[in-house]
Amino acid sequence: MHVLYEKSPREEGHSRRVSQLCFAIGAELGMEHDDRIELAKVGLLHDIGKISIPSEILNKSQPLLPWEWKEIHGHPINGHRFLSAVVGMAEIAEATLAHHERMDGTGYPYGRRGQQIPFMARIVAVADAYDAMVSARPYRHAYSHSQALQELQRGAGKQFDAQVVKAFTGLACREIA
Repeated sequence: MHVLYEKSPREEGHSRRVSQLCFAIGAELGMEHDDRIELAKVGLLHDIGKISIPSEILNKSQPLLPWEWKEIHGHPINGHRFLSAVVGMAEIAEATLAHHERMDGTGYPYGRRGQQIPFMARIVAVADAYDAMVSARPYRHAYSHSQALQELQRGAGKQFDAQVVKAFTGLACREIA
């Protein structure tokens, strides 16, 4: 992960925030502490496959070109390969592979849908999307917290697991209050 963070310092903060959000969502969903720890690990490692993507693409200040998007879309497969090689990381590797799949089957890399997507990956998808939306990028402004929640709710059942979005929304509303 340090190599990735050196290539793209933005990735470090993103990974840490996603990890924290995953842990909190797991608590909101009533998951056991050990399961939340595993979930936080997935959040921390979900983008490890980006280590094989050139820095020029990771840090590009303009919108990506189609061939650059193709490179980005390969990061879940690369992450799965890296993590599968480590003893005891099979479940984390599977969640990493599936964190960009969508409930309606239009995600990547394999177009899995619904229950075919590991539950941990469905949680990471919400945490990852939220953090990406509320973080400014060189090519777009950050969404407000409210705008990001609206986008998650709009995607519930299509892009995101509706149960996870509901848990995240409940958690987010309590954090603000």
